[in-house]
Amino acid sequence: MAFIHKVVGHYNDVFYFKEETFIYNYVSNLKNYHPIYLAREFDNLDLFPISEKDRYNVPCSYPRRYTWRWLKYGISRKYLGNNISNEEIVLKERGVKLIHAHFGPQGYFALKLRGKTGIPIITNFYGYDISELARQPEWVEKYKQLFDAGDLFLVEGEFMRSKLVELGCPENKAKIQRIAIPLDKITYIPRKPKNKGEKVVFIFAGRFVEKKGLIYALQAVNKVREAHNNFEFRIIGDGPLRPQIEEYIKANKLEGYVTLLGFRNYPEYIREMKQADIFVHPSVTAENGDSEGGAPTSILEAQAGGMPVISTEHADIPNIVVPGKSALLSKEKDIYALAKNMIYMLENQKLWEQMGRIGREFVEKYHNIKIEINELERKYAKVIENKGFR
Repeated sequence: MAFIHKVVGHYNDVFYFKEETFIYNYVSNLKNYHPIYLAREFDNLDLFPISEKDRYNVPCSYPRRYTWRWLKYGISRKYLGNNISNEEIVLKERGVKLIHAHFGPQGYFALKLRGKTGIPIITNFYGYDISELARQPEWVEKYKQLFDAGDLFLVEGEFMRSKLVELGCPENKAKIQRIAIPLDKITYIPRKPKNKGEKVVFIFAGRFVEKKGLIYALQAVNKVREAHNNFEFRIIGDGPLRPQIEEYIKANKLEGYVTLLGFRNYPEYIREMKQADIFVHPSVTAENGDSEGGAPTSILEAQAGGMPVISTEHADIPNIVVPGKSALLSKEKDIYALAKNMIYMLENQKLWEQMGRIGREFVEKYHNIKIEINELERKYAKVIENKGFR
């Protein structure tokens, strides 16, 4: 007899934004649970394929007009007073056992389904939803309702968990689910010292927004070149701060050191990472309070590929590296310390291979999707079976 997977309804505003590989890694690797998707919009399906039969736009138009299901539920609503929503029909007919909401606001919006169907809800917090939104009194109040009615709340690390508890989430409901990546898609390449005349390649990957700290990386590059000229800083990404980034490069005559690569899809991004030596990602807390919340997935991918990392003591970043061994960390916005760490990597190239090996081993142990997916499914089972958490 064939094994029948339990169905989980994944709930979000959009599946998926280009930078949401970290969500797709989990959902696409489920083994004992079949995902269906409820969202306002589906995007980037070439990067993140989702079966058409499992996609439902919210608000749902299901069932289709003039089908027997449409007639059945129309009669139920009109003559029996059963005010069932189309979303409820989907959950019922697909046999959904659990709703997994992605981002705090989506957990709040999904509460109406929790109340009508009794289906338990897990909500994943990822970053802005626990930093920037937590400054808004309106969302503080909405989160209180969510924490009371929701069944379980997942975050990437201990720092983020402490922030969730500060907001009012009961400690027994706040659990860590680490960022996880498919290690079989990232080749480990030991970084060797450069030959004479070869440039050291530093690389950054991320959206051009304040919390990614790219402007501080450029300011550090401006200082590093005072002592060294045998390096290049390659930048993957795009975003609203691009004009400011381009202006800084031009004003400081950094064109000979900095290359803007624009957005790259995942395979292209991995190829660029393979060709680089050191990963730089100096995250900061933005003026509006937005932060990584947890930590950038790109730091894990860099370590998985064998690259030493230069970053900051921001949010959960110290928890996804081995400080001083796989990564050099500095205070947020400390340009001098950032430049010092870059210079140290330039002048101590024999350390690269050891740092990269330690990083890879760390990611294999704590952030391998093949291992971590089991932990997520264990949490699913406990919530569905209403066993509770301690």
